[in-house]
Amino acid sequence: MDGIIFDTETIALRSWQDAADAHGLGDISETAMKCVGRSTVDTLKIFEAAYGDKVSIEQMHIECITRFKEIIQTEGMPIKKGARELLEFLKQSGAKVALASSTSYETVVAELKDADLFKYFRVIVGGDMIKNSKPEPEIYLLACEKLGADPKKSAAVEDSRNGIISASRAGMYPFLVPDIIEPDEEMLKLSHKKFADLLEVKKYLQA
Repeated sequence: MDGIIFDTETIALRSWQDAADAHGLGDISETAMKCVGRSTVDTLKIFEAAYGDKVSIEQMHIECITRFKEIIQTEGMPIKKGARELLEFLKQSGAKVALASSTSYETVVAELKDADLFKYFRVIVGGDMIKNSKPEPEIYLLACEKLGADPKKSAAVEDSRNGIISASRAGMYPFLVPDIIEPDEEMLKLSHKKFADLLEVKKYLQA
């Protein structure tokens, strides 16, 4: 969801940085970038390892969430280019569509409903519904199972390194649509195909 459907990754990074600034931690972008595509539990572990000796990560996370909500309320939830068009095409074509997000289930549902996108998904799997988050394949395997789909005949649209690895380990066709992270050699190698945006994904599937 984040980084593919919603342009929220940059807002999340801003929110973490604002929370870090309040505690005088300086530039935390390198640590925050490691968390892209990871669950909340994993994110907190990463921040704890980096800054746990300087600040309460639990408190900083609360401040980050508050800041994130403030930005969304002020600026709105930005939808990625081509997201609505791709989802509408998939619905019209009768494709089985699931959403596998490291974000918690309730948050995913709420944000999709607010954007009027909930109707496009037959199955939703949140990060709090699994034990091992991306880059492990569990979330995609569960999504495929609930969808009644063979992972080896399914595609996963991803922007993050952890997501691409997760989809690849699940045996799927990883479609890479880069967001804030420039793809490295491993991401490109594991990806079935790289796209500039979701409109390109739609054209590819139409063809």
